[in-house]
Amino acid sequence: MVLTESIRSLAKQATLVISAHTALLVINNYAHEKIDLLYSLTPHMPLLLFFCLAPLVVAFFLPTQNARQGAVVLLGILPAVLIYNIVTRFMALPPMTQQEPSLIWKILYEGSFGFVLVFEVIAFWFTFKLLREIHTQLNKPTENVPK
Repeated sequence: MVLTESIRSLAKQATLVISAHTALLVINNYAHEKIDLLYSLTPHMPLLLFFCLAPLVVAFFLPTQNARQGAVVLLGILPAVLIYNIVTRFMALPPMTQQEPSLIWKILYEGSFGFVLVFEVIAFWFTFKLLREIHTQLNKPTENVPK
């Protein structure tokens, strides 16, 4: 597979969005821990590490010859992260606090949650466009094939 300029550009955009998504997901979970007494990062750590590190590691395969496999993996992971975040946010118990948390943590939690969801959708879109571009490139007729 030949990496065209459009494939490299889409891979770079997807990598940047996924990197920002990872940072926001870490901030979101840290802020959640600050406002909820019962939420501790320790029991959620394996799942959070998977949801943070797996897309980030796979994103760095996008500008290589393994871009197609990386895009397919990302198209599976990103919807899983989106569903997990929505379910844990809206199906969880209301936050239990010992004392009223600082307003900045509440704002940071709610804001980062919204941005995480937006970045997941944008990353999914870039990855889908990347996979379409790769398949278009693979299905292009070659010019050197004799008739």
